[in-house]
Amino acid sequence: MKDISLIKNGDPIAFKQVYDEYHVKVFRYFYKRTQVHETARELTQITFIKLWQYRSSLSTAFSLDTQLFRMANSALVDHFRKEARGRNIFLHTEDIQEIALSPVEQSAHAALESADYFKEAIKQLPPVRKKIFTLKMVHGYSNRDIAGELCISVKTVEDHLSKGIRHLRTIAGIAIPLFLLN
Repeated sequence: MKDISLIKNGDPIAFKQVYDEYHVKVFRYFYKRTQVHETARELTQITFIKLWQYRSSLSTAFSLDTQLFRMANSALVDHFRKEARGRNIFLHTEDIQEIALSPVEQSAHAALESADYFKEAIKQLPPVRKKIFTLKMVHGYSNRDIAGELCISVKTVEDHLSKGIRHLRTIAGIAIPLFLLN
């Protein structure tokens, strides 16, 4: 707990000690999940940058490794969301031919159609709700980040997301995975 209060107070020596103690563990955590050395290295750096940036929000109620690996998990989820968005953009730029599509190609085509339908349904949302939904789904912001960006409460963000989901289900019958909303 001593490390936490030192880091909270901005002690670079304590931070360096924590980095030396945990960076290999954090790297292994990422490498085990991504199987890409460079990605694991980059995510490790991002995690320790977040630790330093958000040091004032560290809690003495939880161990440092628990909080550090929470940040690591958040960085990993953000990474996978960005990868998923990249694949989605890639799908939009590909020419999909309707002739003799394999089952895999048919599901990719269906994904494209539903993505277009999804975009059209989002356009029908009220402006603030559309902005919140875009920040959440397209840019991968957390509810807290959205609240800070728009100067509203986290509860208001959650309310808009909930109403937006209800609207999209009504209009388009779209199922939205719950893990994307947390």
